[in-house]
Amino acid sequence: MTFKELKNKTKKQLKEIANTIRILKAARKPHIYQSNPVLYDKLGYLDSHRYNYRHKHIAYCMFFNGTKYEDIERECRENPYTGKIDQYKKEWKYIVEASEDEKTICNS
Repeated sequence: MTFKELKNKTKKQLKEIANTIRILKAARKPHIYQSNPVLYDKLGYLDSHRYNYRHKHIAYCMFFNGTKYEDIERECRENPYTGKIDQYKKEWKYIVEASEDEKTICNS
C-alpha cells in the first residue's frame, strides 16, 4: 500500500469514526433513545470512539502531514497518551515500508 493510499484509507476511517460519534452524541437525547433503544445500548462506546478518534487524528496529522502536536491541539485539559499515537505511527510506517520493499523485490 502506498503512502497516499494509506493516507486516504486512514482519512476515510477517521470520517467514519467522526460520523459514529455524531450519531451517538445525538442518541443521548431522550427523545432519540426512547424511539431507538438500540442506540441507547451503544452509548457506552461513545467514550472509546472519542479516545480512538483523538489519538488517531493526532497521529494522522503528525505522520502524514508533518504537523507538530502543538499545532494540532492548542488547548486541552489532559495530554494524549503518546504510546497510542506512537503505535499508530509505527503501524503506518511498517505498512508503507513493507509495500516499498515489495515493489523493490518485484522490480529486481
